[in-house]
Amino acid sequence: MRSNVKMMYFFLITVLLIANFPCIPVSAATKTATVNATSLNVRTEPSSSSKQIGSLKKGSIVTVFNVEKGWANISFKDRKAWVSSAYIKVNATNSPTTSSQKEVKPTKTAKVTATSLNVRDGAGAQYKAIGSLKNGTVVSIVKEEGSWTSISYGSMKGWVSSAYLLNQTGTAPTTPKPSATNPVNSGKWGRVTATFLNFRSAGNLSSPILGSLKYDTSVQIVSESGSWLYIQTLDGKKGWVSSQYISIQTGGSPIVTNPKPATKPPVVPPSSVSKKVVIMSDGVNVRQGPSTSYLIVGNANQGDEFAYLQSKNDWVQIKMPNGKSAWVAGWLVVVQQSPSSNNPSSPKPSYSGLKGKRIVIDPGHGGNDPGASGKSSGTQEASMTLMSARLLATQLSNAGAKVILTRSDNTYISLNKRVEISHYHFADAFVSLHYNSATDKSATGLLTFYYGQKDLNLANSVNAGLVQANTGLKSGNVRYGNFHVLRENKQPAVLVELGFLSNPFDELTVKSNSFQNKAASGITAGLAQYFQ
Repeated sequence: MRSNVKMMYFFLITVLLIANFPCIPVSAATKTATVNATSLNVRTEPSSSSKQIGSLKKGSIVTVFNVEKGWANISFKDRKAWVSSAYIKVNATNSPTTSSQKEVKPTKTAKVTATSLNVRDGAGAQYKAIGSLKNGTVVSIVKEEGSWTSISYGSMKGWVSSAYLLNQTGTAPTTPKPSATNPVNSGKWGRVTATFLNFRSAGNLSSPILGSLKYDTSVQIVSESGSWLYIQTLDGKKGWVSSQYISIQTGGSPIVTNPKPATKPPVVPPSSVSKKVVIMSDGVNVRQGPSTSYLIVGNANQGDEFAYLQSKNDWVQIKMPNGKSAWVAGWLVVVQQSPSSNNPSSPKPSYSGLKGKRIVIDPGHGGNDPGASGKSSGTQEASMTLMSARLLATQLSNAGAKVILTRSDNTYISLNKRVEISHYHFADAFVSLHYNSATDKSATGLLTFYYGQKDLNLANSVNAGLVQANTGLKSGNVRYGNFHVLRENKQPAVLVELGFLSNPFDELTVKSNSFQNKAASGITAGLAQYFQ
């Protein structure tokens, strides 16, 4: 009986000792984790309303017993406590690491390119905004999901749209494109069937034009996405092209084009004839005859060029790469003089300063904002600015510039978004195109506006280029303009008014091929001079 009492006595003592000294051996834990918040609150219970008993610094290593409903049960000063599991990262190994271990720095950082970027508590626009980041803020990238990126900045953690981040390496944190250095050999090769084929930075018509490929150029098919192909040429050019202008051949070697084909019909390139036709829109139908009643024999996209044959009513006859003739609507093209038809004694303008420059072209208005309207024939400003922008983009791309259009179709784009596009691409120059209007019908001519000192040299150069182009309208001048796309723009920016639609003479002039071509050439020359 006495021995039973003794045993009971020792049992009670043991229980009391355990209750008063809740020491938790590290070996009992199954996981360790690293704190990734600047300062992480430690609480007595798994609730933000419970008592705070301390905090952990970023990089601290903690022992984790279990995780439930967004809270982690950890060992803190020889007792169990709770922290938010969102701010710890479970380590790969189960063995604890000493707190003296050096903090592992984030492998990726990115810069905010939006004027003000919302930070949300989930990967989607439907989630609540928990804060915002200013333009130029450098954040740490935690992970990426689709078009959203999880970031941390000080104590702020959340999700932002990847479209408004630029990695410190100079690229946007989005799903990587196919390898540009070592393309995947898909076993497919093809050749270009268009006279000139634009290749772009992404598989859509709104992405920047990186350059163009000539007829019969051999390309390797790296990957495919819908109606777009990611290609690489033998000389290293890479980008996305429309699959309808690539004739694909299955095989492991490139198509070697015979420089002197015996049976191939001769094709007169646009540069060897007096005139060439530049397509001003995407998806333009090419027809057998000069009206919409004729059969469609093909399509052409913005920037494609063809040899000019003749004009009839509102239609233009072109020579196709296969040597046959076809027709396109005259209001969707611009007819240009080819270099060979110019005076050979006239020095060719140097556009070398444009090579590699990032230029954002902003066609004013669009969508439910048509802009000014012509008094004589109802010409819409929004459609005219888009036509002018496409022609200017083609000329700049051909000169080696990297061109970005704020809109490529009749879509409404807010003024804030236009500025954000300029910031996102760190534009070397931003050019907003408009057509003017005034109650006084005698108002005429070209105007170039600037806002700040950073814009003045650009405005002077663009204006000088337009004056030298002799567009047929009254020579312009440079003026101060308090416009949103200039005032809020951190990049060098100008706004150009290409004539008055309220003036019958100006309206008629700006709709001509001659004016459009000269205006684009003038702005291109002005930009080249600015960068030189």
